[in-house]
Amino acid sequence: MKERGRGALSGLFHWVPWLGRAAAITNLMAVMTLVYFMVRSEYGPIGVRMRSILANEAVFHWSWGVKILSAVMMTGVFLVLVWMLEAQYRSILQMALMIWIIGAAGWILQDLMQMWVMPTLSRMFLAVPTAGLADYILMWERLLFRLGGVFSCTCYAISGLIYTAIMFRSDHIPSGMARYSFVVWCFVLLTAVSVRWLEGMMPWLTAFALLMLVPWFWRLGQWLPRPAPS
Repeated sequence: MKERGRGALSGLFHWVPWLGRAAAITNLMAVMTLVYFMVRSEYGPIGVRMRSILANEAVFHWSWGVKILSAVMMTGVFLVLVWMLEAQYRSILQMALMIWIIGAAGWILQDLMQMWVMPTLSRMFLAVPTAGLADYILMWERLLFRLGGVFSCTCYAISGLIYTAIMFRSDHIPSGMARYSFVVWCFVLLTAVSVRWLEGMMPWLTAFALLMLVPWFWRLGQWLPRPAPS
């Protein structure tokens, strides 16, 4: 049974480079869709945002679906990293993975709510644009913003920094890769904690953070060709 488990893990490790590339590609697609909606004034006044959502509803659903897919791909990479980094730190990595999964669950929940709740509220607002409904929509936006932009990003950053600390201790991870990882996750953490003062810039900061992760995930599979010995 133990040998069978090792064989299954070995087959999984074979796909690590492709999993890293998939995470990089989906992150890049998420950046492109975020920039698209920012350019199309999705983040302008509430009336403009609601019209933008309904005018581009198919693209809107597709863009949030891409974000969900990127979260799943990133989670897959971090899951495999638990067994690919040094075995003596595995319990710490498992703790970091649980923090990441909590953040990913919040991120995916926020995306699902954006996909299904916001288009319905947009139709209601454009049909009957009352002040009460506008306040209700803004309440939803603040809730989803804090769930994804604050809670999930904080979990991502804490987990990423724990993984980075183990990367600094790893013999088969280049120091430059570990330093870049430290910069990326520090930026994500600073973005999450500064949301109170930079709320208007959060969509751009989120897009930039996802863009920074593209080369990180792409190269990660190249530096981790096999699991660390147990």
